[in-house]
Amino acid sequence: MPQSQLSLGSFAIGSTVKGYADIAKGTCSGRHTHPGIETSYILEGEITLKIDGQPDQHLKAGDPLQIPAGTVHDACATGSSGGSKALTVHVIEKGKPLGSPAP
Repeated sequence: MPQSQLSLGSFAIGSTVKGYADIAKGTCSGRHTHPGIETSYILEGEITLKIDGQPDQHLKAGDPLQIPAGTVHDACATGSSGGSKALTVHVIEKGKPLGSPAP
């Protein structure tokens, strides 16, 4: 995944990681978290975004989404015609992993 470094003056504070998510029809990404904010844009299909403590969100192509750092979430491809595709951008603190599985 492409990365860009973020800095504040001469101090490196982290990086942005740009990615592409492809979720097959009827499957989910799996419950997980990110140590930084996630901003995504649905390119194709439909998803149900499940965020702990919130009602499910139904999103379709053209919809944006943003998930705060440390939030447990899961994305499921729910469209009738196929899977879903999304452009993702994560802002990750220096030295932290992109994501971690959640129970």
